[in-house]
Amino acid sequence: MNKREKQHKTIVPGNGNAVSVVHKDLNFALRTFKRKIKESRIMDSYKENQEFIKKSIKRKNQINRAKYIQQIKDLNNNLY
Repeated sequence: MNKREKQHKTIVPGNGNAVSVVHKDLNFALRTFKRKIKESRIMDSYKENQEFIKKSIKRKNQINRAKYIQQIKDLNNNLY
């Protein structure tokens, strides 16, 4: 069985992040599962939600980040 067939058999219908173990190859299933979790960014949202941050503080951080990025872009434009 080649890799493409094995990947096709690990797919669980109806559940996008689930992985089935094929021919007792747990390492392949774990690698596939970790890749799916990383690509779907589930862990990022989980880590983000561990601590409550007020909307006003989120907005302030977003504005400060945008100002910083704009300053960097202005510096790069002035160099040329």
